[in-house]
This record gives sequence, C-alpha cells and structure tokens, in this order.
Amino acid sequence: MTTLPRGQDGPSSRLLIHADDPGQANRLALLVSHYGHQPRILDTRQLLTPMEQGEALLVSCRQFGAEVRLGLSLWPDMPRLLFCERLGGDTQLALLQQGVLLVPHPCGEREPVEQWLRLARSQLAMVQALMQTESELRQKLVERRLIEQAKGRLMRHQGLDEEQAYRLMRSTAMSRHLSLGELARQLLQALPA
Repeated sequence: MTTLPRGQDGPSSRLLIHADDPGQANRLALLVSHYGHQPRILDTRQLLTPMEQGEALLVSCRQFGAEVRLGLSLWPDMPRLLFCERLGGDTQLALLQQGVLLVPHPCGEREPVEQWLRLARSQLAMVQALMQTESELRQKLVERRLIEQAKGRLMRHQGLDEEQAYRLMRSTAMSRHLSLGELARQLLQALPA
C-alpha cells in the first residue's frame, strides 16, 4: 500500500481550485489530492462570491482577465496561487502587493504543490504584516499632526513657546494617563481655532 504525502494541514485541508479550462481544473484537483488535500473546484460564479471555506485558493488560467483579477482580490485572507504565463509587469506588481503568489507557467502535472503553498502562506503573512505596519505608521502620522495642531493652539492661547507647550502637553498627558494623541484631540475640541 502506497502512502501519499500529507498536506501541511493534514489530510483534511481543503484547497479551492479555479481554472478557465475544466480539464486543467480536474488535473489540478488530482494533483493536490495526491498531496492529501481535499480539492474543491470553483466555477467563475463561485470564485466571484467567496462563500467557500478552504486553506488556499489555486487559480490556473491561460488568459488573465477581469474575472480572475477580481476573483483573486475577493479572497484577501487566504493564501492564493496563480498559475499563469504572460503577465505584464504592472499586473504582476499589483498581484504581489495583494499577496498572490505568482507561478509564471501553466500548472504542470508534477508541480511541487506543498512548496508553492508554503511560499503562498509566507508571502501572505509578509504582506499582511506590511499592511499592519503601514496602518500603524499612518495612525502615528495622524496623531503627530494632531499634536502639532494642539501645540500651536496652546502656544497662541497660553502665550507659550514651542518647548513650553510641548512640556505642558506631555506632563498633562502623563498625569491623566493619556497618550499625547488623545490629549491633543481633547485640546483641539476644547480650544477655539
């Protein structure tokens, strides 16, 4: 009896598959089943209405059209692999920024699926971490602007220089157990422009 290799998530991990050619979808489903995964083939309607549960989405297409582009964007929290050749540089960049792993050739019969899945998971985690960092940096920038505005109002209303206004804000925030951003919001609401 031959033992098939198990998927990273065990034999019950479910992989969603979409291909613009039904024969290719079946070949891809057979390939992933050899790795111990349970394939679920999605038609275009199912690709565009993400209701299915799965561990990853594998898409194989001869022509990269609007439906596939939209379909890939609708599954942002799932590792996604795209088997497709002849993608332009801008398209590749946009897909990479979404966390889609690009395999620049048609899906063959001996694809190292487990390696591609590991890479897709890793890439998605990196993209999500970068998005989180970007969000945090944007929030800090917003808070910094608020602090500068509040400091300016304090300077005008209290006749303070910049250093005095900042020290007053910092000591007030510490005594009230607030962040400088929270104090700045309160000051901007309390002090007239």
